[in-house]
Amino acid sequence: MGVTGSANIVVVGGGAAGLAAAVAAEAAGFTCQVLEAQGHLGGRVRTVPLGPDGAFDEGAQMVNGDMTDVLDLAREAKADLTPLPRNGASLCLVDGEPLRMEQLIGIDELYDLLDDQVVRWDSVSEVLRALRLTLKWWTTPWDSVGEAQRGVRHFVDDDAAPPNSLAAALKALLLCEEDHALATAYFTESYAAAPETIDAHALRDLFSRYRSDRDDVEFQIAGGLGPIVDHLAGHLAHAPALNTPVTRVHAGPHHVEVHTNAGVWHADHVIVAVPPTVARAIAFDDRTHGRLAPLFDAFQNGAMIKTALVYDSPFWRLQGLSGTAVFADCPGLTVIDGSPGDGGRPRLIAFQGGPLAKAWAALPPDQRQAALFTHLSKVFGPKAATPSAVADAVWVDHPWCGGGYNATVRVGGDRDALANLAAVDGRIRFAGAELDDAFWGYVEGAIRSGRRATASIIAAPDVKAA
Repeated sequence: MGVTGSANIVVVGGGAAGLAAAVAAEAAGFTCQVLEAQGHLGGRVRTVPLGPDGAFDEGAQMVNGDMTDVLDLAREAKADLTPLPRNGASLCLVDGEPLRMEQLIGIDELYDLLDDQVVRWDSVSEVLRALRLTLKWWTTPWDSVGEAQRGVRHFVDDDAAPPNSLAAALKALLLCEEDHALATAYFTESYAAAPETIDAHALRDLFSRYRSDRDDVEFQIAGGLGPIVDHLAGHLAHAPALNTPVTRVHAGPHHVEVHTNAGVWHADHVIVAVPPTVARAIAFDDRTHGRLAPLFDAFQNGAMIKTALVYDSPFWRLQGLSGTAVFADCPGLTVIDGSPGDGGRPRLIAFQGGPLAKAWAALPPDQRQAALFTHLSKVFGPKAATPSAVADAVWVDHPWCGGGYNATVRVGGDRDALANLAAVDGRIRFAGAELDDAFWGYVEGAIRSGRRATASIIAAPDVKAA
């Protein structure tokens, strides 16, 4: 196969990370070529029209005030920021009963408890901390008779969750049944995977590094996040090559060959800006593959279905409800009020994650929506089953995006795979929302990671722009 072209840097993947990396490279004087397998840019950022009701962000949507890279790009793109409606009571459906969230354990408290519970036994300081906490727990009265009973059941229970899994860590917290149901449902949706499959240590590392105390569903971009993708792409001197999946990357001593369905690109450096579960389908040269294969193998795809339900009136607000609901009776299902701030018709956004998403993705759309309506009606009443418009997006085992929201480190995988993959240097480097050290899994993290990869190339010895 002949040489198609050459560039200082070839970027594999035209999502937010790849575009941010390419823009930064060209701004530094490097020639750069983006190769995208799909027929459009954006990756897991995908905004589509929703008839007369504006736009629907099928993938990433929400931001908060600490996500400054996204907010800066939104301002440059002249995109307006609107707050998401938050007034009213939030609910959790447990055993058929809608409970107010303030009656249950707080999410921040859950993360704090897990931070104490999950211990890296290869760290002396963490082992000492764990021993101090254990000693304190056994030498002070337990909070209640119920906690004592749950503690005894925990030690004699034969139905144990997989060791080192998030499910095992949650079980060890000895929460009451309602709090445990909320925690399981919340984490199944938030990380789009069954807690039994998620490595608790890797997850703890993620939230311990997260650099924001603000609500992650604080704002949305009027018109969707799509304009930010367009804004980034508009800064590129060389148009991205669409419908160009990469099959092989071979790093030689002086350049890298990037093999695609259309030919071979030569580059000084390559930034692979696709999810790890997608990158592992690319054949890397033997020396590199020996390091990368265990890292790729550590990840599992998330599974997510996102549904927009448009209504003629915000009936939930008339009931004093915020529109936020977690369905412990249907783990993986969470709903928020995602109404646009531009006067458009109100809408609820339903997220269906983990095993639930995989099961519902196999259903015909009408059956999937009927199942969703049944659950929504239990919390919001019969009006929830009669939206004026419905649109959904299925992010389950997507060939070029992996899944939604993100790939997580599985039980049994290298729990340091995120940091190790982000630290790979040489002629091949990696970027993506999964690899950011501060905003893992968000568009903010994707942009930061892409820019970091480019900066690491620029800072390398003997690297010069064209």
